[in-house]
Amino acid sequence: MATELRFLFAADLDGTLLPNTRLPAPPDCVEATRALLQRLHNEGIPTAYVSGRHLALAQAGCATYNLPAPTHWVCNVGSQVFASDGQVDDGYEALLGPPLDAETAETLPAVYAGLTWQEDEKQAPHKLSFYYPAEMEPGVRQRLATDCARLFPNTRLVYSIEEASGRALIDLLPAMAGKSGALKYLARHHRLGVDQLYFAGDSGNDLDALTCGLMGTLVGNAPLDVRSEARRLQQQAPDARVYLANALYGLGVLEGLHHYRLVAPTP
Repeated sequence: MATELRFLFAADLDGTLLPNTRLPAPPDCVEATRALLQRLHNEGIPTAYVSGRHLALAQAGCATYNLPAPTHWVCNVGSQVFASDGQVDDGYEALLGPPLDAETAETLPAVYAGLTWQEDEKQAPHKLSFYYPAEMEPGVRQRLATDCARLFPNTRLVYSIEEASGRALIDLLPAMAGKSGALKYLARHHRLGVDQLYFAGDSGNDLDALTCGLMGTLVGNAPLDVRSEARRLQQQAPDARVYLANALYGLGVLEGLHHYRLVAPTP
């Protein structure tokens, strides 16, 4: 490993470190992923697992594939940061300000037919989450964003499509939250610049992080529309660096590390 270049490693879980989406994983994928994460740990590189899941579910997913615990957990779509042992990062909580009041959002499902609350365990102090039964039309989506901004100033919506069901996942977060906000916070914690962050992902809700100026990798199993959107965003944002890997899941993560010369290929 290139020890002269210190960096923070971060990667999404589902569909990236965890080979659990539509494409079957290559036979050596899980073993190579586990070996990579252990190698980073041995070299003293801080690591962050980034997920839309809540903490317990993120930990369970890693246990399924016997992945080592990271330095940091970034959960609930970047609205919470935890230490390796699961202790909440109070500094990040304070940065995001007061919790979002769910009662203020109770009118939204009544106004938008089909919009429903996600399960209680998927809510968080700085994350209000909804389901929508299909992809939301752009005009409806814009009206929802406007209503949320009126009810909750200084917030934003994170929108993605759940691959297995086709339904939309809609998360309301503080403007400073999200995967990119959490990773920038961790970079400051480790006294690193954004250009010393590495992040790999596979879905639409990873794009804000992938295009925020860090060393981004979109793994090869990412849907075609996500890959196309990544190309479009990269053209619009001169500072964005997104490498489109060919390999799937953890092997794509490793391919990206090779691309940025952060990890030397194994002889």
